[in-house]
Amino acid sequence: MGVPGEIAGERRGFVKRRPIATGLLVAICALFTYLYFPMPAPDVARARAGDCVELHLYSNGFHSDIGAPASIFPEDHALRRLYPDARSFLIGWGEEHFYQSPGTDLMLGLDAIIPPSATVFHIAYNAAPSSVYLGPTDDTGIAVSREGAAAFVALVDKYLALDAAGAAIPVARGKVIGRSMFLRSRGSFHLFNVCNHWMAKALRAAGVNVNTRASWLAGPLVEQARRQGLDRCPT
Repeated sequence: MGVPGEIAGERRGFVKRRPIATGLLVAICALFTYLYFPMPAPDVARARAGDCVELHLYSNGFHSDIGAPASIFPEDHALRRLYPDARSFLIGWGEEHFYQSPGTDLMLGLDAIIPPSATVFHIAYNAAPSSVYLGPTDDTGIAVSREGAAAFVALVDKYLALDAAGAAIPVARGKVIGRSMFLRSRGSFHLFNVCNHWMAKALRAAGVNVNTRASWLAGPLVEQARRQGLDRCPT
């Protein structure tokens, strides 16, 4: 049977634990609010008949790449200089070492989400045939306005590192043999800025109202994009 001193000690321990539990609960609520609180729709014109560019979101459920017509990039753009005969580009972004790996090394994956982690673009020409490297591949059309397409290009330019001559900086051969390249990118890869976070930013820049904060996996990101009803250009 407990004595008053023991009861008082238990109560003091309970009181000490309560602020810790309360603080943890507040932190969890704040995190979920940050991740899932609705964001304002992008202030970008929507696609309409006569003002439309069709992008494609390719996904294997975990990773996503975006396909974009080469024509939306300026003629002297670094990507067009890299692949001058391309009709379209398949663009992906990720951590330098894990992205180049088969993706099965758990320790390499854990190291990737600990900043600072250098990043690369994976660029392939002619998006549709090159997307098979993702396998299996989901292809979702994304219709955006020319304003949205220009904003998408601007986001790519923000992250694409260039040398003194304005050319893209090769890091390694890409995953599509003979038709892709890993290129140096700006920005750090970490738990709250993985490949699909970058892709969500790219879609949002183009005018697609997706959540850029909680987009860890490609599957939910694709579902968000599909709900926008922008799978083809209006006629």
